[in-house]
Amino acid sequence: MPLIPAFHQSTFSKAIGNGTVSIPNRKSPPITGEFSIKIDVKFDPAVDLYPTGNVFIKASLTDSAETDFKSTEIQMVNSFGKHSPTIVLTGRCESPNKDLKGLHFWLLIASNGKDGNSPDVVSFVVQDNRGQRVAYGTGALVKGNIEVAPN
Repeated sequence: MPLIPAFHQSTFSKAIGNGTVSIPNRKSPPITGEFSIKIDVKFDPAVDLYPTGNVFIKASLTDSAETDFKSTEIQMVNSFGKHSPTIVLTGRCESPNKDLKGLHFWLLIASNGKDGNSPDVVSFVVQDNRGQRVAYGTGALVKGNIEVAPN
């Protein structure tokens, strides 16, 4: 069971955008070896009591459940960095695959700008209620852009 450290206090944070990550060594027909993400999450402690927003991940990777994951609750969000703003968030999610229950996710996004020289990087893991890894992936966006507003 992977154990992922978390910052326990949410900080002013915002992430919005979408994109696709391709991992060729996680491809095996009919699995595409890609995952896509769409995110719109924010937390402003001057206004919000808790982080709000949505995360959607569609995974088609070997060694992972081939399904969609939609956030149902953002529990913690923390961002940091100036030149490569990075956001880390955790929360609960669900899948249309009814065999997957009690899902939690962890997500990290490093926003490396829009210039195309340094793509954004996304990493995620989803665990079930028994702490078993359901899906995971890490890589650079091959298309899309995600903007991160740091602390």
